[in-house]
Amino acid sequence: MRDSDLPHADERPDAMIAGTLCLMSCYAQHPAPVYAARIAGNLAALAGSGTLTAEFRAVCRRMAERWHVLEVEARGRCACGAPVRDERTLQ
Repeated sequence: MRDSDLPHADERPDAMIAGTLCLMSCYAQHPAPVYAARIAGNLAALAGSGTLTAEFRAVCRRMAERWHVLEVEARGRCACGAPVRDERTLQ
């Protein structure tokens, strides 16, 4: 899926919020840099959305900054060859 196919924060903030929450769950189980990068990007897009309250945008902006740090940390772990844990329960 291309980025242009994804919902934009102004068009469907509920879809972007739901997708971001799902990605956060994925990252908790498998902390890959790609998840953190997408989460940071989604939160940054939500922070710039004119359809959300100023308070919500401020929270998204702060969270985007934090997720960017998590992305950098995850990339560092991958670069040094650290294994990415996967704690999913297989059923």
